Amino acid sequence: MNAKDINQTYNLLALAENDTHLKHFGIYYIGPCPFCGGRDRFNLKQTPDGWRWLCRKCTQANYKSPIDYIMRRDDLDFRQALRTLNGKTSQPAPRAQVTITAAPARSLPDSNWESSAWKEVSAANNALLKSQEARDYLTGRRLDQCTWNLYLLGYAVIYDPTVKRQRPAIVIPWQDGETITAIKYRFIDNVPDGLRYTAHKGSTPILFGLSAAANDKTLLLVEGEINCMSISQTACYELISGLDVISFGSDTGGRASILQTIASGYQRVIVWADDAEKSSAIRSMLARPALALCSPLLDNIKHDANILLQKGLLGDFLRETIKDSNTV
Repeated sequence: MNAKDINQTYNLLALAENDTHLKHFGIYYIGPCPFCGGRDRFNLKQTPDGWRWLCRKCTQANYKSPIDYIMRRDDLDFRQALRTLNGKTSQPAPRAQVTITAAPARSLPDSNWESSAWKEVSAANNALLKSQEARDYLTGRRLDQCTWNLYLLGYAVIYDPTVKRQRPAIVIPWQDGETITAIKYRFIDNVPDGLRYTAHKGSTPILFGLSAAANDKTLLLVEGEINCMSISQTACYELISGLDVISFGSDTGGRASILQTIASGYQRVIVWADDAEKSSAIRSMLARPALALCSPLLDNIKHDANILLQKGLLGDFLRETIKDSNTV
C-alpha cells in the first residue's frame, strides 16, 4: 500500500491504546500524550481520511497521521515508518482491532464539506481586506488585525432567511486543529428583525478557540466567539500569562463530556457567561471546582468581555478574576 492508503486504513486507535490510556468522549479518544505526558493532551479521532492524532503541547495543535505517529514513537524516518506500517518489517503488536461504537450525536463534517469550507474561509479572508465596512466593524470592537489573522476571520454577504435578503457578515471559522468543524456568520448591519448569527449548513460547532489553546495553567470558558477573541487578545498584549480561553459559543448542547475532558487538564477553571444561572449550569457540567462569573453590571448595562475591552477595563478584570480563581 502507498502512504495515502496506509494513513486512511491503519487502525491507529488499536496501536495508541498500547502506549497510553485513552478515554472515549463523543468523537474523541483523549488521554496523556505518549510522548510528553500530561493528562489530556493527546487527542485521537476517526475522520473520513483515517485516524488522526494531535497533542495540544508537542504537535502545536496540528493533526498528524499514523505514519507520523510511528516516526515519532519509534524514531524512524518516513520510509522506515512506511515499511513498518505496511508489514514489511516487524510491526509493533497492536491490540485486537477495536470496534467503534455507533456514531455519536456530534460527528465531524466529511472531507467534501471541509474542503468547501476551507475554500470559503480563504475567499472570506481575502474579502475582509477589501471591505471597509467589515474592517470598521472589527476595529470598532477593538479587535486588531493580529486577532483577525489568528482566528482566520473573513467577510462575506450571507442570506438571512428571517428578512429574506443578503446581509454583510463576519465569517468566523471554528477549528479543531487543522480541521474546520463549523463556520459561523456574525451579521454586522443594523437590521432590527434580522438574525444576529447564522451558520453554514452542515456545521458542527464543538468548541471555539481550540486551535489557539496552549495547555496553560488557567482555562477560561466564555460565552461567545467575540468575547473569546477579546480575552485572548488582551491576555497577549497585557502579558497575562498562563491563560487559555475557549468559547462554547452561545450554547453547550451535547458538549458536556468534551468540556469535562478539556477542563480536567488545567489547575484552575473559570466559567464566564452573561447570566449567573447559565454560568453556574456550565460549572456544574465540569465535575470539578471552578469559578462561575456573570458579566458585571455597570451603569445598568451588562459588560461582557468585548465591552470591557472597548472601555479599556478587560485586562484589570481578568487579573482580578484569576486571583479570585486561586481560592476555588
